[in-house]
Amino acid sequence: MSQWKQIQQLEIRLLEHVDYLYDDNFPMDIRQGLASWIEAQDWETAVNDESMAAVMFTNLLSQLDRVRSQEQNFLQRHNMKIIQQQLQVSVPPFVPSCPTYIILRTPSSTGGPLEKSLQNSVAFERQKNMDNRVGIIRGSVQLMDQAVKYIEDMQDDFDFRYKTLQSRGEYRNSETMKQEVTKLQEMLNRLDFKRKEILSKMDVVIKEIDDLVTSQLNPELQDWKRRQQIAAIGGPLLTGLDQLQSWFTLTAQSLFQIKRQLDKLGELVVKVTYESDPIPLQKPQMEERVKYLIYHLIKSSFVVEKQPCMPTHLQKPLIIKTGVQFTTKVRLLVKLPEVDYQLKVKTTFDKSRQFFILTNNTKVMDIEDYSNGCLSVEFRHLQLKEKKYINGTKGSEGLLSVTEELHSLSFEACFTVQGLTIDLETCSLPLVVISNVSQLPGGWASVMWYNLLTDEPRNLAFFGNPPRANWSQLSEVLSWQFSTFAGRVSSNKILIFFF
Repeated sequence: MSQWKQIQQLEIRLLEHVDYLYDDNFPMDIRQGLASWIEAQDWETAVNDESMAAVMFTNLLSQLDRVRSQEQNFLQRHNMKIIQQQLQVSVPPFVPSCPTYIILRTPSSTGGPLEKSLQNSVAFERQKNMDNRVGIIRGSVQLMDQAVKYIEDMQDDFDFRYKTLQSRGEYRNSETMKQEVTKLQEMLNRLDFKRKEILSKMDVVIKEIDDLVTSQLNPELQDWKRRQQIAAIGGPLLTGLDQLQSWFTLTAQSLFQIKRQLDKLGELVVKVTYESDPIPLQKPQMEERVKYLIYHLIKSSFVVEKQPCMPTHLQKPLIIKTGVQFTTKVRLLVKLPEVDYQLKVKTTFDKSRQFFILTNNTKVMDIEDYSNGCLSVEFRHLQLKEKKYINGTKGSEGLLSVTEELHSLSFEACFTVQGLTIDLETCSLPLVVISNVSQLPGGWASVMWYNLLTDEPRNLAFFGNPPRANWSQLSEVLSWQFSTFAGRVSSNKILIFFF
């Protein structure tokens, strides 16, 4: 969903604040007309690149021309023409070749306190929407439980009447018998209708869960993982995992409940079935879809809650020194009472020719009594050791320096619940292994560069062809570092501090 559409969905009290972002020089209707174009531009780069800003400014005027030509209302076309003329003369005479002045002034590249407040409001609305969808799904699944029970009672009644009728063979041609047969047919028709109805409702809910997971839950998880990267290099404090666990858990509970409902419908078919019975026709495919959703939901819920870090350098995670203990923590975001909590997690180092895990690499997940009862395991005493080679050789060496060689820790477990066996696997963010403290600054530079410029979880060849960073990106991470080590942020002094 575009930023502009998200803003339009805010509460009225918040929409009133949006008015302050736009004035007569760049009114809100122009922002709406150019919404898709504005949000597709790299404004941050343009602010620091005069030639790019000039091109974008020209494109902005062209886009205004396009919108104006398509406008049917004469008065609106006239107003747009005035706005376009104002923009063309807005560049100060002392910087005629520097349209970055306009770029900095337009609401398209805003980033002040009000804009941050709006972003927080959008995030809050997104969370509220997610809570509502999950709650509606849970309510629908609960109602289907009642519907299945109603069908079971109806079927028991039909089964009793049918068997009773069969036992009255001597009255087969009587009028009473014919009336009873008619009654049974009516009951069977009603039963068939109810079976089709519950299957239809299940199909709708399954599709709703599928859409929820695809369009909202997975993106929320990816957003958390990206924020974890930013937090690792000094960015804003990471939160939201407990909320994610709640969504994952409630969604998983709904899926397992539907699975049990399908199992129950299967049991009912064993007792009573008939020609064109919808349950044998539709149940297998629906079961496969539910199992598929459960499988992928639980696999994605296995996450690294705390990235590898040496206790002696808590502010520089993802750098591991050989021979020094480090810690890491993994967590399962699906919390189910029937889960076998003796879930063993094994951690392995990547297939590096140089290092291996010296200490015990297998632990059992357990419930955290002091938190929200999540299922997790923390490895507190892991240690890497450098491999010994004959004649002192380490084999073929790569072209990268030690501080640019990226490695990762993998975590594996086997999850069994309600007859389903799911192999779990996740990995840490790429980490740097050093053998001397003097390599720490270079390793930290690599960690910052990686997590700043990519959201890929395991691109170990990143420094084979690393991308460039623009100044707006670099200045932000420098600000985070200043704040982390100086305990405060002074945007006016950061350049003096670092240069």
